[in-house]
Amino acid sequence: MALPHSTRTGDVVGAVAAIRYNRDHLSKWMEPVPVALPAALEQAGARAEVRYQPLGVIGAIVPWNGPVLMGILAAAGAFAAGNRLMLKVPEGTPITSALIARMFGAFFSPEETVVVQGDVAVGAAFSRLRFDHLLFTGSAATARHVAKAAAENLVPVTLELGGRNPVIMGRTADIPSMAARLATGKMASAGQVCVSPDYILAPREMLRDLLRELEVQAARLYPALLDNEDYTAIAAPGHFARLRHLVEDARQKGAEVTVVNPASEPLWDSTARKFPLCLLTGVTSDMLVMQEETFGPILSLIPYDHLNEALVHVAGQPGPLSAYYFGNDEQEQGHVVERVSAGNMVINDVRCQLFHEQLPFGGVGMSGSGRYRGHEGFRTFSNAKTVLHQMADDAPLALQRPPFSVAARDAVRAHIEALGATN
Repeated sequence: MALPHSTRTGDVVGAVAAIRYNRDHLSKWMEPVPVALPAALEQAGARAEVRYQPLGVIGAIVPWNGPVLMGILAAAGAFAAGNRLMLKVPEGTPITSALIARMFGAFFSPEETVVVQGDVAVGAAFSRLRFDHLLFTGSAATARHVAKAAAENLVPVTLELGGRNPVIMGRTADIPSMAARLATGKMASAGQVCVSPDYILAPREMLRDLLRELEVQAARLYPALLDNEDYTAIAAPGHFARLRHLVEDARQKGAEVTVVNPASEPLWDSTARKFPLCLLTGVTSDMLVMQEETFGPILSLIPYDHLNEALVHVAGQPGPLSAYYFGNDEQEQGHVVERVSAGNMVINDVRCQLFHEQLPFGGVGMSGSGRYRGHEGFRTFSNAKTVLHQMADDAPLALQRPPFSVAARDAVRAHIEALGATN
């Protein structure tokens, strides 16, 4: 699926950047964090802190659409926190998974990390192991089985899933800029990315202009597809067939489908699995494309008359992993950010949140739970242990021991009465 330039950019440059970010900030993250106590206690000599310690063994299950980068990100967080790692690589990418196993085996001992290869049964057995924390990246359907298996051993889990990611277009959006950024983000990896946008909610009077501009920008990026080494193929024949079914289902139910195929190539008859950008209008809720995460270069455009209609539509869907807003009205930006519940959100672009290790990453509701990446990964894979240093002077503590004096009882009674008075 991956192409040389994309692989070098994401899997090599991106992975090394993540490793270096963890390395460069690790000393600071490891420092004990002071916790303020009541002033009187601190004046008497008491103090408290949080110390981060390794959990033990971290399990990580990484997906077929990014096994190298996702594996490295999991390892960077687990190792930064001082843990050992067991990494389950996907059966859908056997050659790459074998390469990952060789890479880790060349630099780490089996006591430090183990890369596990195998089919669905192996993955199920992996999920049942007594990890100290389990990270899973993949579909919600598989996550249900993973979470259930982990729960048998009370293993805490971080689930990074997906969902139908919305784009809300404001009336102040710059259409050419928005279309260029949308086409770039949507067609990267042919849409096979968890944060890829699935549908656009656009002002009714702007929708057609946006549609035409998306065609222009997509054709500019990829004037041809079949022999274009910049455009990624769909990962497997089954995935290609699923995407075709989504489009045909929508077409048969009344949607208008715009296929962006600038060179008029025989894409459906080719075995190259190069799926063109398909722009859908007139979509309805009974269409599969409005019910499933597309995970491919299919983008639905839905009109609205008032912004609140768009916000109500998003609120009526399961919480997405990512949400996007395009527009230059700062008040409206703030309103949309406040109203939309999503794991992460980008203003005036898509997909770029993946590029910053500083940003905690994860979903909400059906799109996942927990956060990792960078400092948040270090925290997720650590035990935040509180340490309380008691005061040396025993006299104040002795007052709290029985037999309790009349003065002590009166003081507590007066405190409770004061609490009632404040209400």
